[in-house]
Amino acid sequence: MDNMSIGVEMQGDVMGDPTAYETYQYGGSPHGARPSSAPSGTGMSTGRGMTVHEASRAKKAVESNAKAIENRIRFFKREEEKIWRDLEEVRRQAATIEEGRSRTLEKKLADRTIQQERELALRQNRARVAATRSSGQDARRHNQVVQEREKKIAGDEQRRISQDILRQKRMQEAQDRLKNSERAVAIQRAQLESRLRVNQEKAARIERLRDQHEQDRIAAEAEVNDAESRLPQLEAEEMVCLQRLQNSRIVTQSVLEELESSLGKQSAVTSLLRSKQRGQDHLNATTSVGSIGGGMPMEEMAMPPSP
Repeated sequence: MDNMSIGVEMQGDVMGDPTAYETYQYGGSPHGARPSSAPSGTGMSTGRGMTVHEASRAKKAVESNAKAIENRIRFFKREEEKIWRDLEEVRRQAATIEEGRSRTLEKKLADRTIQQERELALRQNRARVAATRSSGQDARRHNQVVQEREKKIAGDEQRRISQDILRQKRMQEAQDRLKNSERAVAIQRAQLESRLRVNQEKAARIERLRDQHEQDRIAAEAEVNDAESRLPQLEAEEMVCLQRLQNSRIVTQSVLEELESSLGKQSAVTSLLRSKQRGQDHLNATTSVGSIGGGMPMEEMAMPPSP
């Protein structure tokens, strides 16, 4: 506060004396002459008068000085307004500090008054106790007062106990709600973990099935390739068997013709051989149908082997 007051006083002195402000601003003497570009009066009146150029220079110098003075005036006004704002802010802060001090003092006085009242009440209680001890009536009155006070204290204690019980009950309910919420969160977490585990197991099972399917497909392709590789050999063996069968049929036909020519068509041996030949023809027809399904032409099956 003292430093602030000294600064305000210094600024007030500068505001009261423009030359002092110039000294404060430019570092010159408060009573020193201010430099000016305007020509002196003696210089203007010497000779045969002022020329146009000199008059123009003098006018510019005067206008410059006037403008500088106006600028200083505006600067002084701004500084003055700034100083008054600072003073108002200082006044408000001082009022706030003073108000805080007064409140602190009032609080101390109130505390002291309360303490004095308590001490006075304590002294009065002690005097009352001493007085009640001296007489029976006062003793009975004192006992009655004590009993009433005890009843009041007991009632207050009972109310306090009830409030404590109610507070504990509310705290217990809050704890129960918290536990329930935690239990619900744990259940939800367990459900989420279970779902995640089920999804993971499902994904793993799907992956295993996919791998198994891929392995089965690869095995089936291998079997197909194996079977396809065996097809030419089987077809060649089938052709050999077919040629043998056709040769056997030709032999059977020739034997049957020889028996018919020698024993006759009504012979039992001829009939037996003919019936067997018909059974073989039926079997050959069935085999021929299967061979046709396998891609073998009928002309190739019916063609007799070359001698």
